[in-house]
Amino acid sequence: MNINFIGRNNANFYGHWANRNGKQSVDYYNQKCLERRDKYEFQVDPEVKSYVEEVNKKGYCKIENYIDISVLEKLNGEFEDLIQDGSKLKQNSQSHIVAGDPFLNTTAALELAFDDRLIKIATGFFNCIPGIGTFNLRKSLVNNLPAEGTNLWHRDFNSPVKIIKFFFYLNDVDENNGPFSYVEESNNKMFNGWWLKHRWLDEELGQIYGNDKLKRLTAKKGDLLIATTNGWHKGEKLVSGTRSMLTINFLVHPELAGGVEQDESKRFKISQEDFNNLPDWKKPVADFLLKV
Repeated sequence: MNINFIGRNNANFYGHWANRNGKQSVDYYNQKCLERRDKYEFQVDPEVKSYVEEVNKKGYCKIENYIDISVLEKLNGEFEDLIQDGSKLKQNSQSHIVAGDPFLNTTAALELAFDDRLIKIATGFFNCIPGIGTFNLRKSLVNNLPAEGTNLWHRDFNSPVKIIKFFFYLNDVDENNGPFSYVEESNNKMFNGWWLKHRWLDEELGQIYGNDKLKRLTAKKGDLLIATTNGWHKGEKLVSGTRSMLTINFLVHPELAGGVEQDESKRFKISQEDFNNLPDWKKPVADFLLKV
């Protein structure tokens, strides 16, 4: 099948959102990068170069044995306590259990999000100090519902040009219990008509990119997954077991909703005390969080 792919130098790669076309979206993103480069001093750590290069090339990267398992176990225990209590959950359905305000209701989520190495990787990716946008602490469950929503291939438009997301599995994830999946290199090439619908099927993208490019990213607890989610991605539907996971987005501006910056009242929260306790060089990472 001959496909004329659209590269990142084509405005159609970025879509059209609200009153902003593809070129305007790129201009908006570039301006936000420049503002943060002017506002905050930064250095790109050469030790993260290989991770950034891999994400830029393939759209994702897996670093094995990177995260302190004791911190992951601590977060999993805090999450299970929230589930048992039930009063601080954002969602409790047949398919997912989602914690409300993970930075307020756990201690380990904050510890993971502000890890020096994560911030350095994200800084290397954007070539400036970015900020945390949204984050999600979720337990996925086996169910008989049809695949829908994030179980189908989609792109994220929290930022029109570049966004980086970190995935922390709180338990080992194999082919059966819902691995994060990515269409390799789709962060650099789209196809004419990709904008016609938001959700796509395996057989559709497999025919376009090749089935070998549809990667199921299994990982052990302690491995770190990184992806730029402007490429095609999804969470596989569970066949057995459960999957608990923390995800954290980094961007160079407040997250967008419908092409416009999200209202401050809807942004994710960090306690004023925890913010005050951050080292000065990390405080910019909380620019887009609501201090409470």
